[in-house]
Amino acid sequence: MNSNKDPDKKFVLPGVRYIFAITGFLGFCTIYAIRVNINVAIVAMINSTVVYNQDNKTSSDECTDSSLPIYTNSTTPSQKTGEFLWSPKMQGVILGAFYYGYCISQIPGGRLAEIFSGKWVFGIGVGITALLTLITPLAAQYHVGLLITIRALEGLAQGVTMPAMHAMLGRWAPDSEKGILNCLIYSGINIGTVAAMPLTGYLCNTDFLGGWPSAFYIIGIFGCLWCILWFTLVTDTPLTHPFISKRELKYITTNQKIELKSELNPIPWMKVWTSIPFWALIVTSVGQDWCFYTIINDLPTFFATILHFKMEQTGFLSSFPYLMQTFVGMSTAFIADTLIRKEMVTTNFVRKFCNSVASFGTSLGLIGVCLSACNVTMNVSFFIFSLAIGGFCYSGYMLTHLDLSPEYAGTLMGITNTISNLAGFIAPLLVGFLTDNQQTLHQWRIVFGITAIILSLSGVVYIFFSSSKKQNWGRAESSESLIYTGLSTTQTNQHENEYGAINS
Repeated sequence: MNSNKDPDKKFVLPGVRYIFAITGFLGFCTIYAIRVNINVAIVAMINSTVVYNQDNKTSSDECTDSSLPIYTNSTTPSQKTGEFLWSPKMQGVILGAFYYGYCISQIPGGRLAEIFSGKWVFGIGVGITALLTLITPLAAQYHVGLLITIRALEGLAQGVTMPAMHAMLGRWAPDSEKGILNCLIYSGINIGTVAAMPLTGYLCNTDFLGGWPSAFYIIGIFGCLWCILWFTLVTDTPLTHPFISKRELKYITTNQKIELKSELNPIPWMKVWTSIPFWALIVTSVGQDWCFYTIINDLPTFFATILHFKMEQTGFLSSFPYLMQTFVGMSTAFIADTLIRKEMVTTNFVRKFCNSVASFGTSLGLIGVCLSACNVTMNVSFFIFSLAIGGFCYSGYMLTHLDLSPEYAGTLMGITNTISNLAGFIAPLLVGFLTDNQQTLHQWRIVFGITAIILSLSGVVYIFFSSSKKQNWGRAESSESLIYTGLSTTQTNQHENEYGAINS
């Protein structure tokens, strides 16, 4: 019935828009592999015999029962001893250094992508990060301060990538496929993590290119090769792609709440900063990122120092849950887009439902970890559940930037990421403070308990204060009516009425 009313919006088989999405997916695979490989490699880089067995003992003997499932003693001969004597506090600084730079470039990245070119901002950001990764081993061997600087510069370069991608999504994604394309692209975060962590664990226990340095060399080279692919296949908008069909172009442009050909007006900053739904999005992003960075940065250390896993197991068990999260996220996005397209539920309900499942489900899983003590099977099961259920967030808060304003989605992502990614270095520092000289189950329960509380509170805020309605500051201020590309005057007036009550 809907197809009779809007024949131009009939579903068109995947084409160039999915080439854009798959290439973006590979880009996020690359940058997150670069981001997280040090989280596993650092276990091999430090001399754990000295660092974790000094007079003030920092390793735990609570979980050393060899009868436990998949137990392995971390002091077995196959576990290599690293060369660096970095305390847990220093490790927290190293792991958090990436986010010093990452927080700075978010907003500039979004604005540059909207005004100039999302393609070039995203591609150059990944390329610089890949080149810096190639020199990371030399920096670590020269001085820890240089390593921290390199990681901060990587964060500075990589900080532009997510805002730039969100700006491009606002132009490439039809509204009826926004969830699945968003999930496809950003699932590169999980797949990059899944690939990098076990690969890093394996390489650290080999002699290839010196062991742990090879993890940085291989991923850095892959990043350089990806840049060639990106700049060859992708354009800023579907209007400028040389190989897109007229049918696909029409399908995209008649299914969006953005005028691709119009010049972008200056962003109305006062309206943005006084928007309650936008502040709800910021709070939610902080909670989600606190959880994400606590787990992704420190889960390998928890497995190695508390449960005494070998390097290969640490890499695999730290990454496998993200594969499950990708499956959950893709399945949820497909179902959510279908329900919205068939008008069985509202967009607002889908966003709040999916985000609530992600927030409260993950929190329950972390509480389960706190209650699991030394039961390895329960620990691993609850971690897998916590991260897998988080896949619902791809159809939750992560699409709110595009809902509020597709024109300024890059800038909105830049703002929320700037604030929420403060957790990227605060969380590791807090973990380092809580576990320095105290690698015990009790201290790690505090870490995971704090994370569950922050995540749950952010979920409550999203339920009561978020919105999926397009905001009035997302309109062209010089126009009295909202432009919907390809819609008739009648349809435009209908949408004007629908989106007119912005903060209701």
